[in-house]
Amino acid sequence: MMSKARCSRASAVAWPGHGFAASPPPALTEQHWPLWLCAHFPALSREVLALPDDRPAAVTEAVKGRPLLQAANARAAAQGVEPGMPVSAARALCPGLMIIERDPERERQALKHLARCALDFTPWVSLDCAPALLLEIRGSLRLFGGLEALTKQFQGKAEALGHRARCAATPSPYASLLLARSGRTVAVDRPEDLRSVLGDLPSSALGLEERLHERLRQVGIVTLRDLWRLPREGLVRRYGADLLRKLDRAAGALPTPLREFRSAPCFQARFELPSETDRLAGFFPAIEQLLQGLSTFLHERDAGLTRLHLVLEHRDRPPTRLQQGSRRPERSAAHFGRLLRERLERLPLPAPVCAVGVSSAALVPWAAVAADLFGQRADEAADWQQLLDQLEARLGPQALKSLTLHADHRPERACGGTGQGRVVPSVLAPRPLWLLARPRPVPRGELAVIQPQPERIESGWWDTAASRRDYHLATDRHGAKLWIYRELEHPDRWYLHGLFG
Repeated sequence: MMSKARCSRASAVAWPGHGFAASPPPALTEQHWPLWLCAHFPALSREVLALPDDRPAAVTEAVKGRPLLQAANARAAAQGVEPGMPVSAARALCPGLMIIERDPERERQALKHLARCALDFTPWVSLDCAPALLLEIRGSLRLFGGLEALTKQFQGKAEALGHRARCAATPSPYASLLLARSGRTVAVDRPEDLRSVLGDLPSSALGLEERLHERLRQVGIVTLRDLWRLPREGLVRRYGADLLRKLDRAAGALPTPLREFRSAPCFQARFELPSETDRLAGFFPAIEQLLQGLSTFLHERDAGLTRLHLVLEHRDRPPTRLQQGSRRPERSAAHFGRLLRERLERLPLPAPVCAVGVSSAALVPWAAVAADLFGQRADEAADWQQLLDQLEARLGPQALKSLTLHADHRPERACGGTGQGRVVPSVLAPRPLWLLARPRPVPRGELAVIQPQPERIESGWWDTAASRRDYHLATDRHGAKLWIYRELEHPDRWYLHGLFG
């Protein structure tokens, strides 16, 4: 934590706990330089694996072929288990230590999910510094009520997903990363103050090679301030240009190359279970977590979904696949969860489930539902459709029928039943917006018929204007949509009767 004197001199604001002590000064939103918020997730590797709290547990990864501890829970840490420790040494300190191998793919998926959540706060997010996110938030400060409010909202979203974020904000993305990664939750207003705030950080914060770090330590270089005191030419000559580039990026003198995160057009996520299970209560919470991610994905795009795909993976059997639809576009995780639970409660599984996956079909634009002038609920029809979705999920797709009309004059064929999920063609044939006062002859070769099945109109036989015609939809060489017909008595003569808008 920086002292008050240092804060005053460096124009930095210290954050007690996980939030800001005070909002940034008004001038912060008027500057031309960007403001980068870094959200670092130091415990991501163990958060995605859901380490138990009731026993010592640790996450391992192979470093140069040697298994080392990467993270440990509180019970293991209380017995002296630390990251970087060999597994054998950790077991000597804690014989009952539970070892779980690190899952980089699950970490990547979790970070992508967090990045999608970050898009609610800014359109510019980068994943290049995992396990951290970089958000350019200068243009979002006023919308969210300042830096403190924005950061608290983002951290609240992350905590709701089971992840704890340490944040720092500066005009340099690399400086924000160094501060957040070092646990220094501060905000810096101006680029010229970066050296003062970063100076106390150890040189190891730059992520240098162990050999280079040892060389610096031997000559008494411990902090970034020590490095900045050295002549630039001598620094490059002795320790290489890469070290100088990192120092310049930290000070904001050089830009930090970053790739912008762009969310995929379709949602696809997978969750590997800690252990196989054939109980719905054992794997359905993972499905609910994926559905929450799907709901967030849809809200970000102001879109809905009428069909999703669920995959239940088995170790030695082909996966079980389900498609779940709805009558109207939906984006509620709770609604899709109810439908899937209804089906899964009656679904016999061929083998225990080891992983679950959820993916979206094509997205559709979301149409918001509003109340009318007299306070009536305008979403009653939506509630009715959701009820039909639940009944179909419980009773099966063939259990519900609806009445439909057919284009047939015979009473016994004019109506019938169809399944709710079936798309029924319109009874009325399309009609053009513009009708010619008098049909105009057209050469057949200039048109392309796009409705081969004709609509036959025979009427007027009781007066002097009887007509017997076959109407078609067609397009001309300019792409205009036309309504054309030919007389049954003269099938080689074509006439233009209307144009579609």
